Amino acid sequence: FGFGSCGAVLLHRHGGDGDVVPPARSPFDLGPLLVFAILFAIVATASAVIATYVGVQGLLATSAISGAVDVDVAVLSALRLVGTSTTAAMAADAVLIALAANALSRLVIAAASGKVRFWMPLVVATGIAAGLSAFVFSLAPGF
Repeated sequence: FGFGSCGAVLLHRHGGDGDVVPPARSPFDLGPLLVFAILFAIVATASAVIATYVGVQGLLATSAISGAVDVDVAVLSALRLVGTSTTAAMAADAVLIALAANALSRLVIAAASGKVRFWMPLVVATGIAAGLSAFVFSLAPGF
């Protein structure tokens, strides 16, 4: 909700009516799919091995590291272990850690690659989303 609201405000403020030309790529390009599959296989295998031999802290560490690169891989790897090597609550923690690591890596990449007026709206939107998330979790007593 936080990111969506900030995006709507930014689009309205900057008049999102500019012509956007999508890149001319084939939707059947297998390169990105192959990279995703290889990354998923590596992270899933590492998560399973680490969760088995190290325990839950290992799963949380691999989720943070892989989440910084690709949150989808981290989430799928954590969810795949539910019922075998970990509980649903621990997988949920791993997913949240992966999302936080991904948000942080996006902020670092944006700050390193652009001017302040490029990355500051992302910092503000991330802060608003994090604040709303903290508020919602403070209302839920079981978390």
